[in-house]
Amino acid sequence: RFFGCYLVGSQNPVMKGKSYVGFTVDPPRRLRQHNGVLSCGAKYTRRLRPCVMLLVVHGFPSKVQALQFEWAWQKPRLS
Repeated sequence: RFFGCYLVGSQNPVMKGKSYVGFTVDPPRRLRQHNGVLSCGAKYTRRLRPCVMLLVVHGFPSKVQALQFEWAWQKPRLS
């Protein structure tokens, strides 16, 4: 099974340099959610639209380990 963490970046010139880190089991579907094509995207990324997926980190043996990595990536000062 696929467990991954990803980095989404904004292509909106007003939001240049803004990004979002998340967890997913289906990166293409998650990107469509962030861009508003599908429902259930993160509320934060509405203002970043359009978004592009810049990086996917995968190979985690479990969902828990992927979520722990996501937490550490989002909070580098605490991890």
